[in-house]
Amino acid sequence: MAGVEQIEISKPVDIGAVESRIKDITVESRKQRKACERLEFIRLRYLGYSVPEACSIKGITIQTGYNWQKAWNEDGMDSVVPNYGGGRPASMTKDQRERFRNAVDRDMMTTVEAGAFVKDNFGIEFTPKHIRSMLRSMGFRHAKPYDIDYRRPVDAEAVLKKDSESRWIL
Repeated sequence: MAGVEQIEISKPVDIGAVESRIKDITVESRKQRKACERLEFIRLRYLGYSVPEACSIKGITIQTGYNWQKAWNEDGMDSVVPNYGGGRPASMTKDQRERFRNAVDRDMMTTVEAGAFVKDNFGIEFTPKHIRSMLRSMGFRHAKPYDIDYRRPVDAEAVLKKDSESRWIL
């Protein structure tokens, strides 16, 4: 049956409620932007657009459109806010991260030393790549270590400044 809608959209609320909810949403967070996008899709479906037409207007795949419509038919207005699972729990607690940060700052550790510190003190083994990303997220930067010579004069830059004239020293 060509041209007949396979899955009809249920209308648990009227289009005015959908439009007012779109206006009420502030698009500050990612969840709010997604909810607004889904409500705009539902609004298009209420206005009589087919799923493929509404999907092409919103720039989403047809399967995503059918998934959003199915969720709307089952849960109504509650289905528009996405439910992100929360992710995997962190391996280190906030207190452990703070102790790690202070130790790296105090001892100016290398990546290998930082990994050994975490393994010895917290019993957690991370790859060197993960240690680097943790340190970078804590605000640390790579720095080339160099020795500070105690014999260096305070005004070394001025003394060693090159002039156009050669100087004679006895």
